[in-house]
Amino acid sequence: MGNRFDVLRRLGVAAGLLSAVLAANAAEPEMATDTPGATIATLQRGLIAVAREQPKATIDERYRALEPLILATHDLPYIAEFALRRQWGSLNEIDRQRFIAAFQRLSVMTYAARFTNVGPEAFRAATQGPLAESTRAQVSTAVARTGAADVSLEYLLQQGATGWRIINVVADGVSDLALKRAEYQRVLTSGSVETLIAELEAQTARLRGD
Repeated sequence: MGNRFDVLRRLGVAAGLLSAVLAANAAEPEMATDTPGATIATLQRGLIAVAREQPKATIDERYRALEPLILATHDLPYIAEFALRRQWGSLNEIDRQRFIAAFQRLSVMTYAARFTNVGPEAFRAATQGPLAESTRAQVSTAVARTGAADVSLEYLLQQGATGWRIINVVADGVSDLALKRAEYQRVLTSGSVETLIAELEAQTARLRGD
């Protein structure tokens, strides 16, 4: 009976966290992604809302609350495919979907693990810069750190059917997508897509604290 009540409590907390995310966006269209700046604002407000409403939430509770936010603001299937551009054409559809699913779990868990104590003062004002391609844009901001220099963030966004979504993040000049491509190519050089999926799942488990 105790386990049952614990599960219900966790589900209730997760639902409360998600409500906080939606409430944080109530002043604008829900999960607004109609402009590059709106997408970044939606992401930042959602991260702040989850951290503020339930500071003692477990990582699994934060994961469940942040999942819809991260999926709405990031084009994770596009990022996953681009990271495997060299091998993507040789994968069958089942392996593609399995890889995308593992990549999405790791991406959401990374946010759940890293943004546990973020407040309104954490993010600097964002500025949008034009790019040559009309369907892409760049938004610059930064994350404040206590006793250290701010971490600069450059978000690259792409416009699609559901609005503007993040396809890369450059932190202090280091491209997250470039790092992922290098890491995944290294794994695939000596292994298979099964090896890579297992590695992503292992990284997700480590972030969870398993």
